[in-house]
Amino acid sequence: MSITVCAARALLIDSWFVTPAWRKELRIQNKTRHSFGNPSTIASLASSLQSTLTRHINKNTAMNTRLHLTVLAAVFAFVTPATSILHAQVLTETNAIDVPDGTRKCIKPKERAPKPTDLLLTPLACLEPVVNVSATTGNQAESFVNVNPTNPNNLVATSNTNSNSIFRAYSTDAGTTWTRGTIATGVACCDGQAAWDSFGNLFFVYINNSVNQINVILSTDGGATFSAPVTAGTGSIDQPSIAVGNGSVWVDWNQSGSMVARGAPVTGLGTWGPFNAQQAIPSATGSFGGIAVGPGPNGGKVIVTYQSPTGGQGPATIFANVDADGLGAGGFGARITVSPTNVGGFDFIPAQNGRSIDAEAGLVWDATGGSFNNRIYLVYTDETVNENNDTDIEMRTSTDDGATWTAPVRVNDDATTNSQFLPYVALDPTTGTVAVGFHDCRNDNGVPGPGGTNMIPNDDAEYFGTFTTDGGATWAPNRRLSGGFSNAAAAANGIDFGDYVGLSAFMGKLYAMWADNANCDGTNPNGTLHQFDLYANPLTLTGGTPTPTPTASPTPTATATATATPTATATPTATATPTATATPTATPRPTPTPRGVPTPRPRPTPPPRP
Repeated sequence: MSITVCAARALLIDSWFVTPAWRKELRIQNKTRHSFGNPSTIASLASSLQSTLTRHINKNTAMNTRLHLTVLAAVFAFVTPATSILHAQVLTETNAIDVPDGTRKCIKPKERAPKPTDLLLTPLACLEPVVNVSATTGNQAESFVNVNPTNPNNLVATSNTNSNSIFRAYSTDAGTTWTRGTIATGVACCDGQAAWDSFGNLFFVYINNSVNQINVILSTDGGATFSAPVTAGTGSIDQPSIAVGNGSVWVDWNQSGSMVARGAPVTGLGTWGPFNAQQAIPSATGSFGGIAVGPGPNGGKVIVTYQSPTGGQGPATIFANVDADGLGAGGFGARITVSPTNVGGFDFIPAQNGRSIDAEAGLVWDATGGSFNNRIYLVYTDETVNENNDTDIEMRTSTDDGATWTAPVRVNDDATTNSQFLPYVALDPTTGTVAVGFHDCRNDNGVPGPGGTNMIPNDDAEYFGTFTTDGGATWAPNRRLSGGFSNAAAAANGIDFGDYVGLSAFMGKLYAMWADNANCDGTNPNGTLHQFDLYANPLTLTGGTPTPTPTASPTPTATATATATPTATATPTATATPTATATPTATPRPTPTPRGVPTPRPRPTPPPRP
């Protein structure tokens, strides 16, 4: 018999007999990836599970339940791996993937049992004009949407699926209809991100299905087909990011607990590579961040950001490193402290209480040549008091290549103590306007219907967007983009809403897309409040109204680097089936009155990941 401990705990978490307190304890235990190559590790973990089960069996448990639990405890006592697996174990029945030695929990956990809801499972009227991009069975989440700078009517959407493939849809009519299919079919795990350059190259990075390669594929035909993969990194890897500059493409990822990066020159449509040598980033222990390319020679200056520590519920620190000469011989400089945050690498909030959230720092670097040229914008999540679930989206900026940073400016404008999470920042290269999208629980007051999907406040999310036209000093009134409330527990998705949501901005629009199970338009084939589909609704980037102010902090230096390795081209895969989807409108829901600040709830803090 072969079963992963991560999967075993996941089974326990969703069992009917598990109490809320015990479920929370199991989630905390499940936060690390465990080594499956070592039988003694398995034995100790099985023993731990058995004693946990026995503890709960002996505490006021009815005879029948006690019998079932005893059998389950015995099963766990004899759990052993069928073979020694160093980096990943694929659970074929559920397409789940465990990664024992990375910095994230089960990288692709199995789907959970659906949770009942207090709301009637029939479509509601859409409160905003949305389009169902995926309209596909199963969960689609952890998504990216990109717009072609050489043809703004051409959009491409990608996301994780429940299989070893990446969902991909493309549109040639500005998102009215979509051709749907998969890419990296049968060979991908997850964590896909994309970037489109001014030549029309659409680069896509993902983790392979064995979870030991960072692969990059290229489309030169608007997302219809993609090249054979070029492998940028191997080994113990996690959460890659990708960015393009003026003649360059860069990828960063977590390798064995620290951040690394590689860049490649791009000289035209379909003409790129090879990648330079993999660059270690000084003192970059951490993960869950992003990469951006700014102005400058050699394809542009490069900045990476990440948080550390990567375990626990916070506090943590957001750091950055800068490569001042891009593809030149110099490397990344010293680590710069950008900001503290109360959001740790595994911060559980009501709306993401299975997967948890991290600060999800992300950045853009203005290379437009406009009023705010060379300004870096960094968005992240913070919590007003550690573990009070009042998480906010914050923005800091730098005008000196990341050496110093302003004081934070709050991006969300609600007056509640509810959660905002999974922010993403995008810069419109045609105007210099910067936009941010995020999941937002501000309207969930626990009244089913107008105030949520159930009687639990702060566990249902909508999707919001906003923007700044003055360099991040003030932000336009936040606008709801989603058509209704979504609930991650109801989706039973192993990664809830995901670890990130990727957006694009171009020619005065923020192209926003997110995981959604409101089914307000009735087009989700899974029904209402079941699995996630990807929904979209662009935000027009005009107008604007104020919020807070700035200050300063630390300094960088430089290190050396090298050159050489692969290239790519080719044009395999893609699947199709165009479909159009609806665009209903509606009237906005009133924002609920603010609630008092909740008392922080103590939760066990997980140990840091290796």
